[in-house]
Amino acid sequence: MEDSSENIYLLASELIDTSGTDAFTPALLSLINSATPCESVFAIHFHKNSRPTILLAPDSTLLTSKIMDEYLNGFYMIDPFYNAFKTGLSTGLHFIKEIAPDDFFESTYYTEHYCNRGYEEAAFIINLDNDSQIQISLTVIETPATAATRQRLQAISPLVISAYRKHWQNIENTQESSQDASAIIHEQISSVFRNFGGGLLTERESEIAILIIRGYSLIAIAELLGIAHGTAKVHCKNLYSKLEINSKSELFSLFLDDISDK
Repeated sequence: MEDSSENIYLLASELIDTSGTDAFTPALLSLINSATPCESVFAIHFHKNSRPTILLAPDSTLLTSKIMDEYLNGFYMIDPFYNAFKTGLSTGLHFIKEIAPDDFFESTYYTEHYCNRGYEEAAFIINLDNDSQIQISLTVIETPATAATRQRLQAISPLVISAYRKHWQNIENTQESSQDASAIIHEQISSVFRNFGGGLLTERESEIAILIIRGYSLIAIAELLGIAHGTAKVHCKNLYSKLEINSKSELFSLFLDDISDK
């Protein structure tokens, strides 16, 4: 999708001029869709010590209220972009295929609960400080995205990031603040992860179970934890036995039960 330089300049001017106003979001969407048509554009504020805050929710059939509720009530903890944020994802444009665990696209979370399954997904990452980050997530209709599409998104990335950072500075104090309640909910969700297995699993087995749920293969888990592949397989066999399950989908079901009961 080719836009003239004149049109890009016009869209950029509108984006800058509308900073801090209700007109900013339509201007942002126009600029992004000038680079590539998107099924949805979704903005979220991540913070290390509280639950995410939705800044922009798309008018899309992909993002149902059920999916939104599941995400905010715990699934965000297994989102590749959230986990990349926690490990220091840099400001810029990133595609999910570059940051997701190696088996993520075969995981139960992705195949049964993920809103953007089947689409190319990218995000403009805006680090605010060491503890918080804004992500503008794009569900790209063109799947897989061509090299030309990636180049167009990279070309507008500095403008989108700079403009949204300025917009955030203008609106930050107007956002509804429920940080204390959000932090309590986040701690409750985090405790599910720390205590997964209900006392049946060792600390290492619980850690491996969560990594499997997040979409890591045993080979990747072994590399991540610095253990032998055979050792990871033994841990997996033991945790399956203790939990009386036989598959990743059953493991995910136990995790879903824990999240629902928190």
